Amino acid sequence: MPDKLTQQEEQAMRAVWKCGEANVKTFLEDIDAPVPPYTTLASTIKNLDKKSFLSSRLVGNMYLYKPVVNG
Repeated sequence: MPDKLTQQEEQAMRAVWKCGEANVKTFLEDIDAPVPPYTTLASTIKNLDKKSFLSSRLVGNMYLYKPVVNG
């Protein structure tokens, strides 16, 4: 099992679980307040991808992420 999630990562994962496969902008719209800046969420999502909580694929010039672990 990968590392334990930080509070920020957990918040991001909740948005990912709610949306399914989507991009960072879509996740941002589904995050409960306080909403982090776009760049902060993008970094968090990339870290979750590196930690294997998410998988990503490039579509055009945008990455789509989806959960690998169930919430």
